[in-house]
Amino acid sequence: MHLFIFLLFINIFKLLTARYFPLIGDEAFYWVWGQHLAFSYTAHPPMIAYVNFLLTALLGHNYLAIRFGAIAAVLLISWLIYLTGKELYDKRAGATAAVIFNLLPTFFGGGMFLVPQTVLFLFWTWSFYLLVRLVRTGRGHYWYWLGLSAGLGLLSDHIMGLFFLATIAYCLLRSEQRSWFTRKEPYLAALLSFLIFFPSLLWDLSHGLAPLLYWGGKMGAGAGPRIGDNLLNFFGLQLLLYTPPLFCLTCYLIFRRFWKPETERLGFQKQGNREVHSPVSLFSIFSAVVFLPFLLISPLVMVGGHWPATAYLPAIIGSGKTKKWIIGTIIVFALLVNSLAFVYYIFLYPTPPDLKGKEFTVNQQFAAFIKQATPARGRTFYLADDIGTFGLVTFHGRVKVYPPPKQLKEAEAWGTADIKPGDNVIYFTRENTLEIQAGLKKVFQAVAVEKTKRLFTKDADIPTKMTIFHCRSYLGGRIP
Repeated sequence: MHLFIFLLFINIFKLLTARYFPLIGDEAFYWVWGQHLAFSYTAHPPMIAYVNFLLTALLGHNYLAIRFGAIAAVLLISWLIYLTGKELYDKRAGATAAVIFNLLPTFFGGGMFLVPQTVLFLFWTWSFYLLVRLVRTGRGHYWYWLGLSAGLGLLSDHIMGLFFLATIAYCLLRSEQRSWFTRKEPYLAALLSFLIFFPSLLWDLSHGLAPLLYWGGKMGAGAGPRIGDNLLNFFGLQLLLYTPPLFCLTCYLIFRRFWKPETERLGFQKQGNREVHSPVSLFSIFSAVVFLPFLLISPLVMVGGHWPATAYLPAIIGSGKTKKWIIGTIIVFALLVNSLAFVYYIFLYPTPPDLKGKEFTVNQQFAAFIKQATPARGRTFYLADDIGTFGLVTFHGRVKVYPPPKQLKEAEAWGTADIKPGDNVIYFTRENTLEIQAGLKKVFQAVAVEKTKRLFTKDADIPTKMTIFHCRSYLGGRIP
């Protein structure tokens, strides 16, 4: 009952404050994916697009539909964490773990945003719960449910592949689980996952392994890795988003319990009437298999704080059975970070002066601005040269947006602008604006800069740097 009241209160709070969190660029771009359904996309598998498509179909074209989707996903994850904690320990431990999960900054504030990692965490948690049930009961039919959930996880994010690796490692390293390799259920479950993921894999192969090239390019971007900055970013974000006690508990699971033989106190304590002694544990393996790869690449690339989120699931579940002072420290730290973050984003966010007082209405007027800014004569194309701006202009402007020629490959699959002499362009950009303006003046009869800020989001530098160019009568030549 206490957990129900807590979840009711925290989700009402999120719904009431949702208006203070306009769509960020990535969210809007993933919404655009939902308007162009495909078997996969350049950056991620297609599940986030399918979720956005369903939300729009059921709840309409508005940002609250997306906010509701993110909040509902976190609520479902909370329920699964409770069930897993109850299965491993008891109801109280499960409820405590669910509370801690909801209060962690990356899931409290970050859980307001609908991104692929949110959907991945849902299917990862469901799969982890099914694996727990499988090992606890020994009932083979759980493999089929696990094959379904893991396959859907693969459609959410390629990181789900690590779940398969962790499951194989666990069954290999636990003597009482090795018998599964002689039974049909695991292989049929793997086949089911493969069949679910196969259309996405086929898309990746037919597009030259576009996701691999995309993320590989991100790792190779820039003049070279800034090892010190990257490591500081990695550890700083992990401590901030997941709290120092939970970070330390995860490291303890990986670097102590993974190697030290001892009776398990986290995970499965008994099999029949005897205690199980093993050098490995379920929690250790599932933390290590996710955390260590991101730790290894962290000197080479700026790792997003939410990328290794699934590594913390075992510690979140185990935290429900830790000492009271650890639980209290996690909650106090989480509440402090959440409070400071909410005060900043709601009251102190650096809003551009000409958007003061209309932060939460300007986006609603954006479609009217587009209509008014579009010339009455001739064709007009709308161009945006980065994914965040592209998504926000499409979502709020309700127009077809194109990438500039040979830019933004992620959007070229949806068509390129066939601009002919005499056509008009409204060009949205936030990088190299002076250079772009100079290039536009060479190929259009007239170029004017929109003097008023027209979009607001609490994302990077979009509200401060975005510039809108009104370009009249295309003369021919290369559009920058």
